[in-house]
Amino acid sequence: MPKKAMKPLVILVWSFFTAASVFGGVAGSTGTAMDVSVQNTVEKLIESKRYPRAGLGIAVKDLERDIMLAACNADSMYNPASVTKLLTATVAFEKLGPGYFFSTRIFVDTVLEQDSGIIVRNLYIQGGGDPGFTAERLWLFAEHLYHCGIRVISGDLVLDDFFFDSVTVGPGFDEDTTCKAYQSLINALAMNFNTVAVHCRPGPRVKLPVAVDLFPEIRGLKVASRATTVQSAGKNEPEIETSFDSGTTLVTIKGFMGLDGRGSYSFLKLWQTWEAFGNALVPLFAKRGITLKGCIVHGKVPRRIADRTPFYEFLSEPLAASVNRMFKYSSNFTAEMLFKTFSAQRDTVQGSWDRSIALVNSWWKERALPRVPVIKNGSGMGNTNRFSPAQIVALLSYVWKQKTWLPDYCAALSTAGFDGTLKSRFLKSKLKGMVRAKTGTLNMYGINTLAGYLLLPDAAPKAFAIFCNKTGHTQYEDWVMQEQLLEKIAETA
Repeated sequence: MPKKAMKPLVILVWSFFTAASVFGGVAGSTGTAMDVSVQNTVEKLIESKRYPRAGLGIAVKDLERDIMLAACNADSMYNPASVTKLLTATVAFEKLGPGYFFSTRIFVDTVLEQDSGIIVRNLYIQGGGDPGFTAERLWLFAEHLYHCGIRVISGDLVLDDFFFDSVTVGPGFDEDTTCKAYQSLINALAMNFNTVAVHCRPGPRVKLPVAVDLFPEIRGLKVASRATTVQSAGKNEPEIETSFDSGTTLVTIKGFMGLDGRGSYSFLKLWQTWEAFGNALVPLFAKRGITLKGCIVHGKVPRRIADRTPFYEFLSEPLAASVNRMFKYSSNFTAEMLFKTFSAQRDTVQGSWDRSIALVNSWWKERALPRVPVIKNGSGMGNTNRFSPAQIVALLSYVWKQKTWLPDYCAALSTAGFDGTLKSRFLKSKLKGMVRAKTGTLNMYGINTLAGYLLLPDAAPKAFAIFCNKTGHTQYEDWVMQEQLLEKIAETA
């Protein structure tokens, strides 16, 4: 080769290995090939934004050519926050199957047929971990039991949630002690995401109490409201919280609401599990004409009864609907219900976080994905899980090859500028509608993450993971950085 041609080649090789060194090792788990032009573009943007190297992790892969386009600390471990749900959904589709339905089974004993309907001694409801048992579906459940002929329960309503173990607070959830809906308890017979919707609206006149309604109606819930209607409260809203009080949930409302204020809902954690399910169901029974003469009790379906064919089986929405809810609304509740279901086997093994962690770790190794991430829960809550950007991109690459359920997976991801947790992002970007991704946010730890697919009309699909962990920048600045990185990649790749 002539000497004059050597210098550009040396510079190109030097640039590549410098980027590999500074940006966290391009080779290794991120792959051996790299698009240097994209890498340089990403490097310049990071420099211009003055982002700290340690706080930023990036991996971007061309799924058609199977090469890495850019990497920054791609093999370093970060808190992924709710990006963890990408793994939960993947294992759910593979282990449970896209056609999986959660089953809530009803058993009865001592059935007495009468012209007016069926009288049973005890009615047993056996939960199967259904994460989508909303208040509306609870109403439908009561309707179905009425249509099956149930009119009188002369004994007890027995609630069996032993599909899962008795641990209701997952790893990482004890780091945040608020009563927000994202902190809801986890059990196998849950209703309305184990939350209550508190609706407040102003009274008809100044100085009158704010009107409070609960949805669903839950027998025994306590309400302590000191909120007052005023002429104008500005932008202030009543303060609402829930707490555990003498065996039940106490809803406390205080503050003010303007006379011209609009009614609004606040979704808050219930501090009961099976009790809340039973106490929400019984009022629906009464309205429909089903009489419960006994009590609501917690217990297992006796073996002699469980071995029979169920009196009735109430099936959930398909698994894809649960994954959609988990992705679009970043539902921690749905994620942990799925996660514990992985290790649950009806009547033999109770689902638990420990057993599901072991199962997911084994699944990861069996798929020959890079190293093993630190997995403590299925939602990404708390300072517990650890993934590298390269691991998430490897996972997304694996998902891209699963043609039987890939459409459901991609449809469930939020679409930039249109829905889910990306509804208000990318609104003015050329990439609006072209990014399908999962967001992750943990404000108390300075975590803002984004991972998913970049789907351009006339280019190869790309998988990406952009992790911002304690960058020293605001959440909005991290969001802008993620958006601009993807825009630069779209322009260059």
